[in-house]
Amino acid sequence: MQNAVGITSLQEIARKGGQATPQGKQRFDRGPVLAYLPDERSLKLALDLARGHSLAVVETVRFPLAEWAASVGAINLLDGSQSPSSLTDDVLVDLNHAVFFGGNNGWTGQHEKQHARNHLSRHVAAGRLTPEQAASYVMAKGVSDKGAKRLRLLLEKG
Repeated sequence: MQNAVGITSLQEIARKGGQATPQGKQRFDRGPVLAYLPDERSLKLALDLARGHSLAVVETVRFPLAEWAASVGAINLLDGSQSPSSLTDDVLVDLNHAVFFGGNNGWTGQHEKQHARNHLSRHVAAGRLTPEQAASYVMAKGVSDKGAKRLRLLLEKG
């Protein structure tokens, strides 16, 4: 596959535009970003670097980003459609409650953790929400990468 400017591979994009990772010491100015298979931490870096510019994201099975994409109104570049949420309204209400109650602190306190468990664990147990969906959704709502990861791990434990 080739695009309009003749770029045929991710290696070519990296050569022409540079590459950054959360572990890297080199920092770049803000500009258009391609985030390839990000986790919470590298998505945060991509969001910071792309602020005010284009962001293209290729998700991974390990950290699916469909709920993040739906929450921010992302456009699917394959077909031009807006990314839809697969979560039901009651799950979204409970996610929003969890963000309101503990998202600013990243679920560090016992009360925030218990609140998240009380509101979200039943959805995870019923197969209506995955820990990864919850993490990507809350990042779209302004929760830090560390907070999103903490929520994902909390829900994985059950």
